Amino acid sequence: MAALELHHEQFGEGPDLVILHGLFGSGNNWRSFAKKLSKDFRISLVDLRNHGKSPHSLEMDYVVMLEDVLVFLEKKTAGSVSILGHSMGGKTAMQLALRHPQKVQKLIVGDISPVVYTHGSDHRSYIRALNNIPLKQGLTRTEIDNLLHNSIPERTIRAFLLTNLEIRSNQSSWKINLKALEEHLSDLIDFPIDPKMLPFEENCLFIAGSNSNYIQTEHQSILQSWFPKHRFVRLKNCGHWLHVDQPEALMKTLKYFLSEI
Repeated sequence: MAALELHHEQFGEGPDLVILHGLFGSGNNWRSFAKKLSKDFRISLVDLRNHGKSPHSLEMDYVVMLEDVLVFLEKKTAGSVSILGHSMGGKTAMQLALRHPQKVQKLIVGDISPVVYTHGSDHRSYIRALNNIPLKQGLTRTEIDNLLHNSIPERTIRAFLLTNLEIRSNQSSWKINLKALEEHLSDLIDFPIDPKMLPFEENCLFIAGSNSNYIQTEHQSILQSWFPKHRFVRLKNCGHWLHVDQPEALMKTLKYFLSEI
């Protein structure tokens, strides 16, 4: 189980803020949002394994993803960091805080709980839809979008998934490793518990979307047990993609939390 060297982009000056994206995403999805934070922080946008420009591997679970992030932190950051993780990236960030608390100064978790989810069927249907596209030479982005329409009628979801489409020399391909994601989807909706894990005693913030059901009322006792100093904010008129639906409210919330001593 060898750790992978993750693709990343760093910019800005100040204390380290590492951003980890969600499933089917990449660091680039957060770039325009993160640029606005770069006056006060040195931002690291990291592509997790099998996503973006990072290497592919058939191994895919939170333990190996955590090892990748640890290698990145050792090589590219100094001391403990603030870390913002969204969805799958949020679970990775929580694993880091619970297993290696000395690495995390402040933890921000975007619209995900430390629980096992049951909504893998939606994600599996997206993977199936992408796999069913015949990526032949000459196929345009618009044509691929049209082909996806029957299986994924929601335009915003198609647009998000199509950020993974790469067209070079008239040949299209997917940046994400669909095979690995499909085989390990059950690992990604899981939240592995190690007997050595202790509650994270530093400040942390959970941010949910009011129109999202990822952080539910019955999760509050679990959040409290693992993250006793956590605070919880729910953004109005907001779905799962916080930085897309309510970027200004998210920015304001983050800046307030990160500026506290």
